[in-house]
Amino acid sequence: MDKILRYIFILLLISPIAGFGQKKDDVWRYEGPRFGIDVSRFLMPYIQQTTRSAIEIQADYPYKGNWFPTVEAGYLDVNDDNDKFHYTNKGPYARIGVDLNIVKFESLADNDLVFVGVRYGFSRFSHETLMANYTNYWGAITTTFPKDNLNAHWGELVFGMKGELVRNFFFGWSARAKFLFAMTKDPHMTPYVVPGLGYTNLGVPFDFSLTVSYRIPLIRTKTMPKALKMGGSKQDGSEKDDPDDPNNLNNPNNRNSNNYGTGRTGGNQF
Repeated sequence: MDKILRYIFILLLISPIAGFGQKKDDVWRYEGPRFGIDVSRFLMPYIQQTTRSAIEIQADYPYKGNWFPTVEAGYLDVNDDNDKFHYTNKGPYARIGVDLNIVKFESLADNDLVFVGVRYGFSRFSHETLMANYTNYWGAITTTFPKDNLNAHWGELVFGMKGELVRNFFFGWSARAKFLFAMTKDPHMTPYVVPGLGYTNLGVPFDFSLTVSYRIPLIRTKTMPKALKMGGSKQDGSEKDDPDDPNNLNNPNNRNSNNYGTGRTGGNQF
C-alpha cells in the first residue's frame, strides 16, 4: 500500500511539469460554405402595421480569403386589409452578388468580417386589389383590380459585419440601398411593394437585416488571407522590397556603399 501511495504522489508531482513540456495544439484556419437565415424577416409583422410573412435564407463561400460570392433567396406574402383597401402581394425573390472584406484578419482564428458588397435581385410575384375605396368627381367609389403576374429587377449596395460568436456560428447585420432597374407594368395599378425590393413609393428603398449563420468547416489551412491593398499602400504579407529604400540591401547602389547593416527578410508570407 505504501508503494502505491508513493507512486501516486510521484505521478501527481511530475504531471504539471510534464504538461509544460507538451506542445500546444496547432492553430488552424477553417473555411467553407456558410448558410444562414435572416431573422429580421420574422420581426416585420410586429414593426410594420400590415399582415405580412417572409422568410429569407443566405449562403456564401470564401474565395481567395477576402471575397465572398453570395446567394440569397426568400419569399414574401403581404395581406394588407383596412377600411380603404384590401391588397395582396406574394412571390419569391433571389439575389446574387459578392461581398468584399475590407479589414485585415489578425490571426488564423480571426473570422470577423466588415464588408461591402453588390447584389443583383430578381422577383416574380403576383398582386391583387380585392377592394379599394376612393373619392373622385363622381363621389365615393368602391372597386377591385384583377390579379396580375409581374416581375422586377434591381441592384443593391451593401455594407455590413459578421462576427464569429462561437466556433463556426456567426451573427451579422447589413444595411442596403436598392435601385430598381425594371418592372413589368400593370395597366390597372402599380404594385406598392415588391418582394425582395421593398416599397415602390420610395425613390431608393433601404433595408436592414440581421442574420444567424453556420459555416461548414470543409477546408483546414495554415494560409492567412492576404490583406487588401488600399490606395496602393503596402500591407503585411504582400509587400515587396522597395528598390529606392536606403535600407534595402538588394539595391545595388546601397549594397557596397557602407560596411554595416544587417540582413533583411521579406514580408511575412501567409
